Amino acid sequence: MAAPRVFVSSTYYDLKYIRENLKYFIKTIGYEPVLSEEGDIFYNPKQHTHESCLTEVPACQIFVLIIGGRYGGKFIEGEKSITNMEYQIAIESKVPVFALVESSVLAEHKVYNDNIRNNKKIKPEDISYPSVDNIKIFEFIDEVRKHAVNNATVGFNDFTDIETYLKKQWAGMMYSFLTEQIEEESVSDTLSEINKVNHKIEILTTQILKSVGKDINFMTVRLYEEMTSNESYRAITYFKTESNDNKRVKVVPTDFLRAKSFTELANNFNIELKVEADDYIISGTGGMNPDYFEEVENAFRQLRSTFESIMKEYGMNTKSYLAEIEK
Repeated sequence: MAAPRVFVSSTYYDLKYIRENLKYFIKTIGYEPVLSEEGDIFYNPKQHTHESCLTEVPACQIFVLIIGGRYGGKFIEGEKSITNMEYQIAIESKVPVFALVESSVLAEHKVYNDNIRNNKKIKPEDISYPSVDNIKIFEFIDEVRKHAVNNATVGFNDFTDIETYLKKQWAGMMYSFLTEQIEEESVSDTLSEINKVNHKIEILTTQILKSVGKDINFMTVRLYEEMTSNESYRAITYFKTESNDNKRVKVVPTDFLRAKSFTELANNFNIELKVEADDYIISGTGGMNPDYFEEVENAFRQLRSTFESIMKEYGMNTKSYLAEIEK
């Protein structure tokens, strides 16, 4: 019977005993541990050993990340550590990640944030961190936390803390899997019927618009369909119109056509975007993580391009469409 494979990623020498205990713990629950020092990784003669480690990650079903005070060796092609690169591959491959950080490192990470990131007058080299050998460890922790999903980090003092945490998490994962399976089976027939009804409604709506409506009405429906499935729409409707109420921004396709960028779109609703590196992705008051901001701006440009293609099919452009709508 196939068993889940668990990739254990960490520096070796400082966490040797943690890795050894993890190996036996994983075996006791019937899973297969994958550790580089145990020969569990196939070192392809045609690859560097670093690349072989990365190749093994997507073949595993669980990824355990242990962050201690040692940054470790750099990956052959870049400035990041080997452990950091293994983690990136796990995220890209959508392998569930369970990240644990030594408590002393977490404490100094807070000191780093309070004194370096939030105070530009202090130089990183002016502060000593006894528990870490490189402040890039703090950047690694931030990288884990800033993911929109699968971004939990838990502190630990010894292996008992790790064992307790993983037992609870993996039990919860199994419970979630079984619950979802039951729910999927119980609602599959209902979903099938809903899909049929939606398809009928779509056909009827199309026919009604064609028979009694104008082309511009049919085109507007298509613009709405594209808009509501776009990430820039999801982002703008997350914002509140005022900081003291719970009303969200409501937009229509013409709002997107009147703006040349997502930033301008937000400004048209009196929302001042604050693009800043922080733990959140987006906040209701205008805050956005830089990576997500770039994603949303790209999505906005793509939506505008799609709008133009649709309008061209009907012999219209932005100017003529807006003029027709405003009649």
